[in-house]
Amino acid sequence: MKKMLQLLLIFSLSIHFGSCNQGKEANQQAAEENTPNMVKKKREDGSLSSLNPVDEEGYVHGVKVNFYEDGLTVHSKITYEHGRKHGPAIWFFKSGKIYEHTVYYQNRKNGLTKRYYETGELYEETTYDTGEELPGKKRYTRAGELISD
Repeated sequence: MKKMLQLLLIFSLSIHFGSCNQGKEANQQAAEENTPNMVKKKREDGSLSSLNPVDEEGYVHGVKVNFYEDGLTVHSKITYEHGRKHGPAIWFFKSGKIYEHTVYYQNRKNGLTKRYYETGELYEETTYDTGEELPGKKRYTRAGELISD
């Protein structure tokens, strides 16, 4: 049952983040990245740091994609609403596997945050209520056994 819920979560997130240029041809991605509503940030060495969708006032609005130092590997995908974190946010290991999944409401963690081992097993679950961590944090062994709560 736990594996089924994890798969369902991953599937629903992949659909939500499908608007982040996944599955598109490189030239189509490049065209979209260079629109006035998409700001590409680069590091001093020229590698891509982030792709920032912006609203008419210049605030990040939509799914911001941050990259590791190589400029190719996705570090995180964070949903913004007019400059504030609002919606799902996912951080990734360099391997591409999910490290953390959380949800923001008006710039504060809200709801269940899950962290994972690099091998993909659930490591920790923490619940937040508008930025405040609630009691009941759970940690798991790589075998899925609860080790603290």
